Amino acid sequence: MRKIVLLVFIIASIFANAQNDKLTSKYHQFDFWLGHWDVYNYGSDTLVGQSHIETIIDSVGVLENYSATQSKYSGKSLNKFNPFKNRWEQYWIDNSGLTIYLTGGIENGKMIMSDILIADTIKGINQIVWEKISDNIVRQTWNLSKDNGETWSVLFDGEYRRK
Repeated sequence: MRKIVLLVFIIASIFANAQNDKLTSKYHQFDFWLGHWDVYNYGSDTLVGQSHIETIIDSVGVLENYSATQSKYSGKSLNKFNPFKNRWEQYWIDNSGLTIYLTGGIENGKMIMSDILIADTIKGINQIVWEKISDNIVRQTWNLSKDNGETWSVLFDGEYRRK
């Protein structure tokens, strides 16, 4: 009987470790965005902001601290892989009063998160895409669709350059 209990314990430990390794790797899918960045309009030398992105809470969460260089605009995002829903989630707030809750995940090497926006003046879908261009450049594109994804307009196209 002891051998059976020991065998079950060993098998359960192996399975749990494999599951933990898989979960740990999902928590690190957004690590390409970590760092201190100067943010430019994509494809230009126009500096629009600075951002510091760091891991928090034993590397389970990702915190962004963004501030514009040409205004007093600033915001923060809290990002985390949710293992219960098998997706990434972002909660963004800024000093203009904007709050966005996005969900998504890695698709073809890009982090893609979206939401459904229902506000007094705008109804649509926000979609934000983060793409690692190199170890020192990440492109972030924020798109808005007002026709359920048929057409998109770009609200922000930023190039994060590592400091």
